Amino acid sequence: MLRRIAGAVLGLVGALITITLAQAAMVLVVTPPTPEMIKNPETMRAFVAGMPAMSYVILAIGYAIGSLVGGFVAGKISGSSGAGFLPAMFVGVVLTCFGIVNVFVTMPGGPLWAIVLCLVTYIPFSALGNKLAGGKSHIAPA
Repeated sequence: MLRRIAGAVLGLVGALITITLAQAAMVLVVTPPTPEMIKNPETMRAFVAGMPAMSYVILAIGYAIGSLVGGFVAGKISGSSGAGFLPAMFVGVVLTCFGIVNVFVTMPGGPLWAIVLCLVTYIPFSALGNKLAGGKSHIAPA
């Protein structure tokens, strides 16, 4: 039980660090908003709406890699049996919740394709990370 909790927490930390690094890489594509822009919701919405498509692609890739790392760490720490599946799914669900807050509160105004792309990456890539760690997916084959 303690390994599952540690796996979930450390998997989430690993995912968040990876995602933060990916967000920092966006500086290569778009100038970050100023503190004044962040304080003004209308200005921030306009800023997000004007971001180039490549910045959203970088974000989605960062979210996918972060979820993969989180699921992998959760799976490795929790154990190589099926025990890592729930901690990895915890990582995916929490990241999805953070993503929803990010899309609708922190950075509103992004294009629908980017919102959908970003929000659908967390859980599948967390499951894939767990699978790569040697855990079972617990998803029935088709």
